[in-house]
Amino acid sequence: MSVVINTNAAATLAANNLAASNAMLQRSLNRLSSGSRIVNPSDDAGGLAVSMKLSAAATRQGAINSNIGNAVSFLQTQDGALGVVAKVLTRMSELKTLDGDPTKSVDDRANYNSEFTELQTQLTALAGEKFNGIGLFGSSGMAVTTTEDNATITTHGIDLLGSAASTTFSDTFGDLTTNWTDTSTGAGTATPGSGVTFNDGSGAASITSKATFSGAMTIQFDITSGDAQVDLGGTYLDGFIGFGGSTIKMVLDGTGNVQTFVNGSSIGSLGGQPTSGQLKLYAVPVGQGGSGIGKITNFSVTSAGGGGGGGNLSSVSSASDLGAVDLSTVTSALQDVATYRAQNGAAQSRLGYAAELNSVNRANLQAATSRITDVDVAEESTTLARYNILVQAGTAMLAQANQSSQVALKLLG
Repeated sequence: MSVVINTNAAATLAANNLAASNAMLQRSLNRLSSGSRIVNPSDDAGGLAVSMKLSAAATRQGAINSNIGNAVSFLQTQDGALGVVAKVLTRMSELKTLDGDPTKSVDDRANYNSEFTELQTQLTALAGEKFNGIGLFGSSGMAVTTTEDNATITTHGIDLLGSAASTTFSDTFGDLTTNWTDTSTGAGTATPGSGVTFNDGSGAASITSKATFSGAMTIQFDITSGDAQVDLGGTYLDGFIGFGGSTIKMVLDGTGNVQTFVNGSSIGSLGGQPTSGQLKLYAVPVGQGGSGIGKITNFSVTSAGGGGGGGNLSSVSSASDLGAVDLSTVTSALQDVATYRAQNGAAQSRLGYAAELNSVNRANLQAATSRITDVDVAEESTTLARYNILVQAGTAMLAQANQSSQVALKLLG
């Protein structure tokens, strides 16, 4: 190899190696000091892009879990209010029972009514309770996002008081031609008046409504004397044959089920009933044989009411006094609240499982991000030691290479 002065190839090569080793040493130092494998985008451009998406998804999962937790807190608060509503209704049912005691004086009943009125006010106040400014009760449920792809769980809407059942049809039978078609035949006759009197010698005395009814409804009337019966859409409604001096109430849920009450007590329910049609009232001979005279008064058909429990709670909260509310209505309202609490608990349970799955998914996303971006300290510390030695060796060799050109001075001297 020639001995030259102007060009020191060995020193240049040593300098290049030293620069490369120093760059690697600096990168290793940066990784260890930051804990990240990707210090600069050039370290792993594709991995950086993937890790950004995974990291954002994990962050969103955290936000979703926070929302689920808030929804659960909302439901827990709602259930607490429903528990108090149940206690209020239980006390109301107790007051209604005590009010029916024939040994109680007028003053005693006035005292019961006084507490009943206060409890009605409390029911109204409970219906207006809020959570973070959001009403606990309403006809619409909450749609809670539970996954990355915007899947939601919708809670049940609970319109606590709903709207009271409204009368959609009533008649005093003063004039049968207004709302009814007199379909009496044979020996049977239907005579209008303060009520309608059926004189049935053949089982054929009847009147049919000119209006057609459908959906959920309550049919109610009094039988002053004799027996009577009602059909809807040409089908006999279950549990109806009544007796003189009875108040009959039939509750149709609009899906083919009817429950019948006599003087406030249930006498049975049956499915497979019509959901629409014209009403037909007619006399039923006593014991299903011979002639019978029946009189029906105070006839009405009401809608099922607004949201919530078909207006049961609304009817209780808006009753003028204890005498104006049936015990069956209070117990039905209690059943409604029990159903609400069951729905609430089911929603809490489902949200709990959704939160658990979300937590697992978030942990997996974070693990995936870690594999791309986090530095392996054990591996990187080995790399650091390697390049640290190479830098020191390169520095020493560059010094030696710089000294090698001095050989030429000896030749000249």
